[in-house]
Amino acid sequence: MTIDKDQLKAMARAASQGHWDQDGFEVHNDDVEDYRVAQCRSMPDAAFIAAASPASILELLAENEALRMQVKELDLTFGRYLLGMRASVVEWKKGKGADAAMQWIWNGLAGPGELPPEEETQAQAYFDREVAKIEEGLEEVYAYRDKRRAEKAQGGI
Repeated sequence: MTIDKDQLKAMARAASQGHWDQDGFEVHNDDVEDYRVAQCRSMPDAAFIAAASPASILELLAENEALRMQVKELDLTFGRYLLGMRASVVEWKKGKGADAAMQWIWNGLAGPGELPPEEETQAQAYFDREVAKIEEGLEEVYAYRDKRRAEKAQGGI
């Protein structure tokens, strides 16, 4: 299912705002006198409709947009680092050599404060120790993605 977020946002903005509440099987807006939104067949349905108020939908859409922009920022930052490393390879192979190439990498790390700690002396040991944390986080991401794919394949989402 594809959700038209712009349409959902417009509908939420156009709907009655205020405090939506549940009274038994009825959902109503407490800020509008005698305004019943729905007569539901079950209490869980009524509770859900009351919770899915226009304000709740707008907040979810705002959080979604914030997360989307955060992912975009991370993607672009990662792309920038890759570009710097690629430029360092060009410098090494076709430019001023390895020392000039290393300057590209140094500048890319020093600018945002990402140089390794001064006390590190063994590159492989440092890498192995630090990459374990990254791999652990990636495993969590991969497991989540696999679960979502399986749920979609079963029609659950």
